[in-house]
Amino acid sequence: MTQTPLSALSRCTVFPAEALSVDTGALMGDPIGDLTQVVAGDVYALDPKAQARELVLTRAAGTVTVAAGSSVGVTGQPVVPLARHQLMGDRGTAAEVLVLDLGGVRMALPLGALSPADEYTLISSEAVAGELGSVASVSFARGTKITGAGGHQIPVENLREGDRVLTRDHGPQAVRWTGQQTVRAEGANAPVVIEAGALNNADDLILSPDHRLFIYQRRDAIGAGRAEVLVRARHLVNGTTIRRANGGHVDYFHLLFDAHEIIYAEGIPAESLLVSPDVLAGLDEDLARDVQGRMQGRNHAPHHGIEPSASDLDGLDAADLLRRASSR
Repeated sequence: MTQTPLSALSRCTVFPAEALSVDTGALMGDPIGDLTQVVAGDVYALDPKAQARELVLTRAAGTVTVAAGSSVGVTGQPVVPLARHQLMGDRGTAAEVLVLDLGGVRMALPLGALSPADEYTLISSEAVAGELGSVASVSFARGTKITGAGGHQIPVENLREGDRVLTRDHGPQAVRWTGQQTVRAEGANAPVVIEAGALNNADDLILSPDHRLFIYQRRDAIGAGRAEVLVRARHLVNGTTIRRANGGHVDYFHLLFDAHEIIYAEGIPAESLLVSPDVLAGLDEDLARDVQGRMQGRNHAPHHGIEPSASDLDGLDAADLLRRASSR
């Protein structure tokens, strides 16, 4: 049996892109692809005969590549993400799929369960720039106050394994793991600063740019088609009350629970660390190994909620609309 090296970041299940194709819609029969090869509203089905393969990821010199022991790809081959697609299943459950390129071969990586018994409508699509490690980083900056089980506010850097935190859906839950990364606050790693009150937050909230906030709209202000939305911090930047903070270094902290939870940061709902292949690839190797050990190789089921893409929010002051929609 092949031994996976300690540097392997993540094992994930992938399908050939051809296994997830349009069953009904404009591009009938076409496989899921990049942004130029999909049309919103098309309905996809997973071929029941499709064979799932195991892709093992590692990172070398900052680039995510195929690790030894992978059943797809060639060891050392760069793994290039082409697009992130959000789909809605027959039963109202959201599903995300990354389309990856491995040396000219396209693979579909579901970030959650896909069933050949269901059909999935394409809701939105988004480009994924750069290597896989930049896809997602779910972290709070030092000083962010997290609501504890008793309602008290705890700086994120003071939380330890076993501390109980208030969650939106499951009440008080124990922190299973905490992690920290210090990075240059430049480019894709520059944090997003949400000024106090911009989203009804009690104080300034500083997050990694791909960290998602959970917003319950009392009215559908952004045309998401659903009350519950998960919005990436970078999509809310308006240059005034929400901005990128470039320069220096930033300490990012990660909080892991048994499930992908919605917790409260500076008084507003935000996601905890989601354990999935793309997120693990964004952690350094020691942290990724720690997380995998805690989860015993399992991935989280993503929390429910529609995620609007950048194009969905283009031309809108999304922060103001969502603040108002969540207040009334």
